Formats: sequence, C-alpha cells, structure tokens
Amino acid sequence: MLLSHVVALDQAEEYGDCLTCALSHYDAWESTKRGEPLLTPLTPATKRMIAAHEYEDWPRGRIVFEQTKKCFVVYADRQIFMHIALIDACFNLPEGTDWRTDAHYSRSLSFPGAFR
Repeated sequence: MLLSHVVALDQAEEYGDCLTCALSHYDAWESTKRGEPLLTPLTPATKRMIAAHEYEDWPRGRIVFEQTKKCFVVYADRQIFMHIALIDACFNLPEGTDWRTDAHYSRSLSFPGAFR
C-alpha cells in the first residue's frame, strides 16, 4: 500500500532550485494520527497502522521538481524502488524522472513485506 500526500507544482514551496511540498513526513503522519487526514488513502486498516507506528518505521520518499533541469526527482528508501510503477501511477510522473536513494528516507525498522 502506498500512502501519499500530493501537492500541485503551483502550490509547492521553493527549496533551493527545487519545488517541494512544505509538509514534513512527521507532520503529515502526526496530523493524520490526530484525525486531520493529510495522507491518503485512509482506510480503517491504514488508520490503525498509522496509530500503531511512527512515520520513520516505514519506507518513505519525496518527489521534488528541479526547476533548472525541468525534471522530477524521487528521493526514496531503496525498498520503494521495487514499486516504481505504483509511484509513477500515483503521482503521474513523466518519462525521464530521476530516481535516487537517500539515507534520510530510510526506514528505521525492518518490516518484512511492509510496502506491498
């Protein structure tokens, strides 16, 4: 399952040469835990999962738009690379999207099959 928070480019925040979502993973997770649904899809099962875990327990990533190169870059935990088609479909990413691992997005615990 993929939990997501989508921001249109015209609503994104500038971060250096990039456009990105201003919301942190922690804030999205905690707000959703408190009943402000910033992550989707929210099902009874995902609500229970969010309530029982911390955001850093799960593989995660961030998509930014590099304005100078005019391309999207996905920074993600290595486990997410097994699901490129799912990410592409969810975010409607164009051909030429750059995929990069980043230690910042690594999950802290090992949950076999956690991202299916």
